[in-house]
Amino acid sequence: MPTYTNGGSAKTTRISWRDLLFRAAKSSSHNADDPASPSPHPKRRRAHRVAAFLPVFVYGRAHDQPFAENTVTINVSSTGGFLALSAEVAPSQNLLMSNVQTNEELPCRIVRVIKTQAGKTLVGFEFLRPAPQFWSIDFTS
Repeated sequence: MPTYTNGGSAKTTRISWRDLLFRAAKSSSHNADDPASPSPHPKRRRAHRVAAFLPVFVYGRAHDQPFAENTVTINVSSTGGFLALSAEVAPSQNLLMSNVQTNEELPCRIVRVIKTQAGKTLVGFEFLRPAPQFWSIDFTS
């Protein structure tokens, strides 16, 4: 069962993978004919995500020590992505992301951290500046 750390909060909550993956399905039902009915997606994503296992090299700090790690993305968007790290990181922390295929580097910020029982840290990140071509994927289609 993963641990979800929200924002910079010190509170850690354990949630199941099923709850993590199907959280939107559990939200209250939405009646499209009733404008007062809550939206099924109150927090829409800024950009479309694509499942993509792209090699990256990540630079950062963990426990006041620098780290560098080769990993792959789980999914990406024009504004960031999601990947697994061995290093312990926290929301709001800055990283340097290097696309191994293009050798392009961009600073990014961690927006979500999920710790797994296997010792990995799942990390959602966003670029600090617009970079729609960083992944060499056309997200406009």
